[in-house]
Amino acid sequence: EDPWITLRDHSTSVRAGEVLYGGNKFGNIHASNVLPVNNGANVWIRLTDHGEKVKERCEEAKKGMAGWQLVRHVPAGHVWHPATDKLMGSDVYGKESHDEAAPAWSIRFENINYDEFMFATGDCQKWLVAKKDAVFGWYSNNPRDIVESSISNKPYKARWYRRANNKEDPWISITDHSAAVHAGEIVYGANSFGNVHASNVVAVHNGADVYVRLSPDGAAAEAKCNKMHDGWSLVRHVPPGLSWHPAEDQLIGAEVYGPAGDADKAWTVRWDQRDYDEFIFSTGDCQKW
Repeated sequence: EDPWITLRDHSTSVRAGEVLYGGNKFGNIHASNVLPVNNGANVWIRLTDHGEKVKERCEEAKKGMAGWQLVRHVPAGHVWHPATDKLMGSDVYGKESHDEAAPAWSIRFENINYDEFMFATGDCQKWLVAKKDAVFGWYSNNPRDIVESSISNKPYKARWYRRANNKEDPWISITDHSAAVHAGEIVYGANSFGNVHASNVVAVHNGADVYVRLSPDGAAAEAKCNKMHDGWSLVRHVPPGLSWHPAEDQLIGAEVYGPAGDADKAWTVRWDQRDYDEFIFSTGDCQKW
């Protein structure tokens, strides 16, 4: 006969005639205190303005609008993404496709300039947007910032996992991880992890996708950084990875190594004999400088 939907606590509402829903033709005062005297009962549904906008946000990403690019996909099934790269974007597998039924695939996106992720189910019913900085880092059941999601158009936090020694991490969810597992609100998992973590979401929401983009604020920061580069000479570079520049010259500019101009490799040119009086230190995506 569940669920029982009431205006106040169940026990009080039964006697006060404030039960609004019951099932399985249940009678007793649960029904007699309401249905005969209030002309029966109805159930209504609607898609709110927020609901319409919520789905539109995800649909925009699916169409490649608003700067979003699809970079990783897993079809409907009982396992999560095969990737084990901690969402760094280094894993490449499968054949890129916009067909929701396509086998799991991922393109390389570690060299794409982006500052936001969108994690979404294939049917766009569940999704969230988070900054790259919120997704990266090491954490275990810690609150992480969410920009917006299918349940809120305002920023909030949820507890996620991204542990160094757990291949199935990160776990990205709309609500706190422990509750999200059973509520079907996980939007990213890895290492082909199954269990209810996947079957409550991937199997019933037409798979799941990962999108990246450079946000409007990020694009503005990049433009400012790029404008500052006018008249500047790039002299040292290190690509995405887990270690800093190989140089040991204390920034004197005496070392030379690597193929200059190659974005995929560390390199430096000699500049100790050049005439200069300022440095710019910046990340490759110009988000920090």
